[in-house]
Amino acid sequence: IPISIPIALMVAACGERGGAQLPYYADATFTPHWNETAPRRVSFTLADQSGGSFTAADLSGRVYVASFIYTRCSAVCPLLVQSLGRVAAAVRSSDVALVSYSVTPDTDTPAVLAAFGEERQIDATRWRLATGDRATIFSLAREFYFADDGRFAGTPYDFLHTEKVVLVDRHGRLRGVYNGTLAADIDRLISAQLSAVMHAPEDRKSTRLNSSHTDIS
Repeated sequence: IPISIPIALMVAACGERGGAQLPYYADATFTPHWNETAPRRVSFTLADQSGGSFTAADLSGRVYVASFIYTRCSAVCPLLVQSLGRVAAAVRSSDVALVSYSVTPDTDTPAVLAAFGEERQIDATRWRLATGDRATIFSLAREFYFADDGRFAGTPYDFLHTEKVVLVDRHGRLRGVYNGTLAADIDRLISAQLSAVMHAPEDRKSTRLNSSHTDIS
């Protein structure tokens, strides 16, 4: 199911603000806010494709791109991972990180994710493939990234499958949401919006705002 985002309106609004500022998104409606919002923090403990621990501290202070995948997906995920590969190649020389959380962690063990990453030449030092407790991953998707579009709402099948790719700034705030299967959305992320977040001047004053914290356990 395609994601419908009012891109034209968002781009026009960015233009009115000099083209450098991106909106802040604070809830699942992805309503853009143009005044700086408080930093957001999250706590979780998972594992990555190396078999080592992967926690919120690994993302602290970094600009990163978050997504949700599973290795046995044959429809959306191959195109999504291909798009994310474009992002990884575009930011190879920067400190931007990528993290893809598996929504089928019971079968996507660290070893399975390692093989998946090796087949796709994923650099594990910059692109983390996360697995672990299913409830933790689903809570992250729904409560912190607002990535669940509810397509399985009201059904007995509790699952999460989404094309959403989320851009997160150094203070844990959501600054962009994209359909990872659409080349135009990924082009927009690569061409301007990543740079805008990486070099955002408002990052320097964020410590003056009280942060919000989401404890995922």
